[in-house]
Amino acid sequence: MTSILITCSSIFAIESDFQQSIYLEAENTHYSPNQNTFSASNIQIKQGTIVVQAAKAMGTLSNGQPHQITLTGNPVKFQQKVSEAKGMVYGKANQVDYSTSATEIVLIGNASMIMEGSSISAETLRYNLTIGDIEAHGVPNKRV
Repeated sequence: MTSILITCSSIFAIESDFQQSIYLEAENTHYSPNQNTFSASNIQIKQGTIVVQAAKAMGTLSNGQPHQITLTGNPVKFQQKVSEAKGMVYGKANQVDYSTSATEIVLIGNASMIMEGSSISAETLRYNLTIGDIEAHGVPNKRV
């Protein structure tokens, strides 16, 4: 397996993203309060400047709020404003794992990201939402 870590030291996400409420908009939802889980279709999640769009989502709740969310689609789309000066970062993958308590998002399956005019593609990309680090993991016989 191939892996690479890319650090963009000049990139810092808007820290207020993590102080913002999480908003879910979906076509269909199912909430199971006894199990603290939910599922949704045609969903959009917003937290500050972070926006994730997917065909389907399944997640867990903590204190009634989304905690761990697995999103699937063809593709799942992600974006975040890095800073006023740097603009946006965009990503897409077959699956996105988003933990609202962590500061990272994991893009899995045909993952790609575009940041400041540069792009990276791999089987899996782990993106740090606060400092802009991207860790890429490939598969055997396929380059990152």
